[in-house]
Amino acid sequence: MKTVFAAVIAACATMVASIAMAGVIELTPASPQPSGVKKGLKVSYFTGDRQVRSLSSAKGRLKGSSKPGKPLSGLSYPDKGKGAPVLTAGIPELVVADIRGYIKFAKPGVYEVEFYSNDGMQVWIGGQSVSKVDGITPCASGGPQQVKVPSAGWYDIQAIYFQKEGTACLEAEWKAPGGSFGLIPNSAFGY
Repeated sequence: MKTVFAAVIAACATMVASIAMAGVIELTPASPQPSGVKKGLKVSYFTGDRQVRSLSSAKGRLKGSSKPGKPLSGLSYPDKGKGAPVLTAGIPELVVADIRGYIKFAKPGVYEVEFYSNDGMQVWIGGQSVSKVDGITPCASGGPQQVKVPSAGWYDIQAIYFQKEGTACLEAEWKAPGGSFGLIPNSAFGY
């Protein structure tokens, strides 16, 4: 009986350790590292469809027809109330955005990132999905996520975002190794 109990305890400890290790996502830096990077992020928009209520429908609309928009300065677009323009789209509702560019990590190590959106979004960094909010929501977090940055430099970033109606937000925060949580500065983004 002690042997079975010890085996169960050992299996549980291994499972907990595996879950803890699986919680950190290792990122891959952009290769080659880009040069001549402009500040901000590229964005393409699809607008005017009341049927977009999920990431899958947002992705489908972007494939069908999207138009380049004014680049974003970063990912700091807090809720400014009903009627405020969504991102750089110039309209207050029914916006789907495909956001692309780079994010710069100043040093290697484990960072914690967190993204907020109203309504839905999915964010990929270095080829890995790091945040997802699907459906119609108030400004909500996809949850904090630890990411391992193997080397300082630029990493690809992509986000699919949609806003149906009402208010809008899209914000990004991080905690660098040894630092504290704060908004990811616009200077960390490029395209």
